[in-house]
Amino acid sequence: MACLGSASAVKWRAMSSKCNSLCRLCHQKAELLESHIIPKFAIRWMKETGTGYLRRVAAPNVRLQDGVKERLLCASCEQLFAVCESYFATQVFRPMLAGVAHVPYDERLAYFVVSLLWRSLQRNLQEAREAGYPFLSEIEEAEQEWRRFLLGRGELCRFGHLHLFLTDLAVENPPGVPQFNLYCMRACDATFFDLEGRCYVVAKLARFFFIGILTPYSESDWKRTRVLSGSGALSIPQQVDDRAFGGWLMARAKFTFEQFDATVSSNQQQMIRDHIHKKMPKLKNSDVLRAATADMLDRERVLSNASKTGRNDPCPCGSGLKFKKCHGH
Repeated sequence: MACLGSASAVKWRAMSSKCNSLCRLCHQKAELLESHIIPKFAIRWMKETGTGYLRRVAAPNVRLQDGVKERLLCASCEQLFAVCESYFATQVFRPMLAGVAHVPYDERLAYFVVSLLWRSLQRNLQEAREAGYPFLSEIEEAEQEWRRFLLGRGELCRFGHLHLFLTDLAVENPPGVPQFNLYCMRACDATFFDLEGRCYVVAKLARFFFIGILTPYSESDWKRTRVLSGSGALSIPQQVDDRAFGGWLMARAKFTFEQFDATVSSNQQQMIRDHIHKKMPKLKNSDVLRAATADMLDRERVLSNASKTGRNDPCPCGSGLKFKKCHGH
C-alpha cells in the first residue's frame, strides 16, 4: 500500500484537486487550466524582441521561458478569452507598435481589456482581503460586474471606465527613476493601487497600460485613452494628466528596478551582460535597446549637470539621496 507522501498519492491528490475546483469565471466545477495572467502572445513578443528569455522581479536569478500562470479557468472560459486575445494581438497590438496612429476597434477590445483587468484582480484579490484593503468593496464589486460582462450576462455600468495608454520614450526621466523607460517600454505588471482617494486596477504588457478606474476621477485628465464598450478608435498622441496615476507610475518603476537590483546576484548580472552582448546584432533596432539607451543618456545628462556636485551634496536628480549614493554611485 502506498504511503500518503508517495509520488503516486501526491499526483492523485493534485489531479483530484484540479477536477474538483471551481472556475473563477463561470463558477462551475471543472478541471482548471493554467491561465496566463499576461497573455501568451505578449510574452512571445517580449521574448522575440528582447534577449529571448524573461526574469521576474520577485525571483531575478531564475531565467524564465514563460509568463506567470495560475489555475483560474475551465477550458470553455479559457476559449472565451482566447478569441479576443487573438483580435487584440492582430488588430491593435501589432499595428500600434508598428506606428499606426489611428486604430479603429469594435466591442472585442473592451472585452479584452476587461478580461485582462479581471485577471489582475484575481491575482491580487486574496491578498487584498487578508490585508483589509481600504477599497476592498469597490474591488469586489468590480470583479462581479466584470465577471458578468465577460460571461455575457450584464453590461459595463459603474466600472466601465476603461483606458488604454501606449507609452513611448520619456524626454527626461522623472527625478530618482533612472530606469523609467525600461519599465514603461518593457515590463509586464498586474496590480491595483489607491492614491489620493482613488482606486485603479492596472495591467501592463510591453508598452501598453490598461487601466480600470473604480472611483470618481477627472475624465478630462485622460485624453484619447478611453475604451468604449462598443466601437471606436484609438488615436495617437494620447495624454494623461492624472496626478495620482503619474505618482504611482513613477513609484512603481522605481520600486521595480530597485527590488530587482537588490536581489539579483553578481553572477547573474554578469550573465545578463554577456547575453545582451551576444544578442546585440538582433537587438540593434529593438524597443529594449532604445529604452536602455534612453535611460543611459538620461543618466549621462544628470551626471553632466552634476559635474560640480560634491559627493555629500544632494543628488541633482531630486531623489533626496546624497550624490554618492545616487547618480554618483
